[in-house]
Amino acid sequence: MVSLRAGGPAQFFAEPTDAERVLALQRWAEVDGIVWTCLGGGTNLLFADSACPGLVIRTTGLRGVSFDGTQVTAAAGERVADVARLACERGLSGLEWACGIPGTVGGAIVMNAGTREGETVDRLVAATYVDGSDRIRRSAGELDLAYRRSGFLDGTIRGILIEGSFELAESTHDRTLAEAQRILDERRRKFPGGATAGCTFRNPPDGPTAGELLDRAGCKGLRVGGARVSEIHANFIVNDGTENAAEILALIESMKRRVKEAFGVDLVEEIVVRR
Repeated sequence: MVSLRAGGPAQFFAEPTDAERVLALQRWAEVDGIVWTCLGGGTNLLFADSACPGLVIRTTGLRGVSFDGTQVTAAAGERVADVARLACERGLSGLEWACGIPGTVGGAIVMNAGTREGETVDRLVAATYVDGSDRIRRSAGELDLAYRRSGFLDGTIRGILIEGSFELAESTHDRTLAEAQRILDERRRKFPGGATAGCTFRNPPDGPTAGELLDRAGCKGLRVGGARVSEIHANFIVNDGTENAAEILALIESMKRRVKEAFGVDLVEEIVVRR
């Protein structure tokens, strides 16, 4: 279910293919008093080993991409890297940073995903979600977007994203594709493959990055069972096992403890943990 290959089964699971089905699932859950959880590509999420209570709604079945001048609108289930590539092929600039980023458009908005080259909020115009009763469209400024946060993640907005619109800039086919390839090559060189959820921790607001702190604290190669810290990048956990969320969580705590003891810094998880 998630890229780390860990976590228990869902009590109920659905993968709707349109907004009406998402809305119907929300209504059913709320009428019956069933807790629901939204899941995108599962590339930045970890469920506990115990069964996940209630309904898990996975939005990867929501598909579709359309262009209108310099604006692109994409369904929540589209891979954000695919949308970025389509934009580059049209000579539209602004999403090159997302080439090679795992996960979906919906997940990118919820997490305000980004890299050093840019982040979702830079180009997001508006997003549409369903809240159990209707479709709601809000501007990017109304979504409480911050560094790796949003109102959806914080709980101030309760709904399931179904699409997002991005305003891009005119460029050229050659320039955008060349920049996208440069970024993709750099990601392949700097970051590990395998079963990973990307960066484990958010960067502190001041000082060295989380990766630098973890490296200096001797975390590279640290292992708990099948979960290990990458030798390539200290902020990446690679899972060599399956269904071992407890081992991953124990490794996360060990990494936090080492950085706290060495530098007095409390790292905050970027991975979203659902217990």
